[in-house]
Amino acid sequence: MKKLFLLITFLPFLAFSQENNDCDEKTMPYWANNINSGIKGENPTLRKAFKEIQLTETNIQPSNGSITLKLYINKTGEFCEMETFQIDEDYQPTVFNNGNLIKELKTIALNLTDWERDKDFKTYNLIKLKIKNGKIEEIF
Repeated sequence: MKKLFLLITFLPFLAFSQENNDCDEKTMPYWANNINSGIKGENPTLRKAFKEIQLTETNIQPSNGSITLKLYINKTGEFCEMETFQIDEDYQPTVFNNGNLIKELKTIALNLTDWERDKDFKTYNLIKLKIKNGKIEEIF
C-alpha cells in the first residue's frame, strides 16, 4: 500500500517533467499565415554567405539543375532542422558532385543567424540555388 501511495504521489511529477522543445511545435507555412519570416538583410545576406562557394565551385556535375535548402526556424529564430532537394534540368532527383556540394551548402546554411519573423510561430525558409553550366548562377 505504501508503494502504491508513493507511485501515485510522484507519477504526476514524472509526467509533467518532460521538456518542451520549440522545434517540436507544428510548422506554420509563412505563406498561409501572413508570417513575414526571413534572414536579416534578405537576399544580399544570403548571397554574401554563399559567395565563396559560388566563386570556387566551377565544375559542378551534373552541370544544370537546382538545389533547395528548406530551413526550419523555431518561434525564437533558432535553427531546428533542414531538408534538402536536388534536381537536374529535367526535374529528376539527382546528387551534385557526389554529395559533396550539398554537404558544403548545409555547413554554410547552418552558420546563418539573425532569422527574423513578425509572429511567434515555427516556420521555414527556402534558399534556392540555380546551377547552370556547372556553376551556381543564382541564389535566392
